[in-house]
Amino acid sequence: MIRSFLQKDFQYVMEAHIRIDRDEYNYDDSSAACITDEAKQGKNLRQEIER
Repeated sequence: MIRSFLQKDFQYVMEAHIRIDRDEYNYDDSSAACITDEAKQGKNLRQEIER
């Protein structure tokens, strides 16, 4: 069984996503900033919705 996402998983998921994009799609590190910004915006939106 896969457990539910925990907030402490966020950093691991982001690093894995960036690493996979770099290794599989040859994205450079500039894409990491875009991925991180988008994820943080989604995280902030979710927090506002949950209020």
